[in-house]
Amino acid sequence: MARNEFHKDAFVILKKVAKEIADEQLTNDQKVIDNVLFFAIGIEKLLKSIIYDINPLFILETPDFKNSVPLLYDTLIKDKSEINKNPNGDVIAFHSSVMRTITFSKAALENKNTLMKLKNARDIIVHHNFNNLDVSELKTLLQRDFYPLLSAFSDEHNLGGQTNFFNNLHSKLARISSTLQDDIQKQISLKIEASSSHWNTLKGTHTFDRKKCEHKTAEMLSKEIAFPFECPSCNNYGVVFTSPVLEFDSYRNEMRQTGSETKAFKCYFCDLEVTDYKELDYLKVKPDPSKKQEIISLYNQLEEINSLTDSHST
Repeated sequence: MARNEFHKDAFVILKKVAKEIADEQLTNDQKVIDNVLFFAIGIEKLLKSIIYDINPLFILETPDFKNSVPLLYDTLIKDKSEINKNPNGDVIAFHSSVMRTITFSKAALENKNTLMKLKNARDIIVHHNFNNLDVSELKTLLQRDFYPLLSAFSDEHNLGGQTNFFNNLHSKLARISSTLQDDIQKQISLKIEASSSHWNTLKGTHTFDRKKCEHKTAEMLSKEIAFPFECPSCNNYGVVFTSPVLEFDSYRNEMRQTGSETKAFKCYFCDLEVTDYKELDYLKVKPDPSKKQEIISLYNQLEEINSLTDSHST
């Protein structure tokens, strides 16, 4: 079988990015953009290497027998009459690599929004104008998220990150990251504290109308892109807003949805709102399709019960 070369490619690229971060070379916009692009390329190759180790067919756009055999098992072929003479060696795109890797990798699952943020930045760099980028945010992505993200992958998949990812600069990278990790923890703590305080005050007032919160939540959950998630601030159910992740299906010659990308969380009880990709990952915000109809029915039912109670009281 063809060897998995994606690891080696990823190591070469990511070590270069590690040195730039550790040496504090992100001194202008172009250096940030260049390193984000290399970071994205390295991560995409890393994801493909993880998938390849599970089953190399999973990275091919056309994984059928006739196409995959000459690509993966060329040295074993005795009769070429039943295989493609010009096989399609195209592999899946970045977003599909993310969606497939989270099936097998805890590190990928817990950092899904960070990976999608990196994928989106890469798409803008390659396909659009640089002025569409938030370079300050991307600098933080490199300085804060590079080290812990790759550490998580290295620990889970035994990839020897100290040497293969960090070029033995792990101490510097950890120190740079740690100062910014403190910031994200403080930001989230303050945000949740403010929302909790607002909720505790709100629900204690005689003018508070819980029915409106339930109705608004049920109304928003009825949208195709919205799913429930228990609010970390007030423990009511809020709404996770998503966008579809699409992949081209070569068999049907059409685009199909392979997953979803989390865009934001909004609680209509305590007004907690989270849109930052790192905060979403930190709070483990993810859509829960299995509870969608249950929560819609619950909140609509409560609204009906409250309405009946109000009519009897009058």
